[in-house]
Amino acid sequence: MKKIVISFTLLAFLLGTAICFAESGIPNLVGTWTVQAEGAVLLKGAVHGAKTHHRGEFSTLKAEWVVTKQQGRVLHGIFKSPRATEKFVAVIALDNKSLYQADEDGFLEGQISSNDKINIIYRHSTSADTVVAVGTLMRKK
Repeated sequence: MKKIVISFTLLAFLLGTAICFAESGIPNLVGTWTVQAEGAVLLKGAVHGAKTHHRGEFSTLKAEWVVTKQQGRVLHGIFKSPRATEKFVAVIALDNKSLYQADEDGFLEGQISSNDKINIIYRHSTSADTVVAVGTLMRKK
């Protein structure tokens, strides 16, 4: 009986240690990523918002997503397109696969599919316009 209790205790310890080591698998996203996205814009007035990257009823976008700092699951960075530059903050979820971002006027959700690719959905709604977009972030090498 004592051997069974010791065996179960050792097994529980090893499983607990494995779970702790698995948590350290937070992906490192620091660096420059290329953005390719398709989107749609609803213009509410005569002009787009100052930080609106997409233009036109249907839009394609090529841009850069730059993660400048990462501390654990928390990121800081800059999004740059030909039309605007804006800051963002983001977090990597506990599953190490989901990404959530807030920028100066909108929100991005992503699925980290590999070390070099993130699938994204972006949306914002301001007094000037509403935007939705789908695309990918690819790590620049």
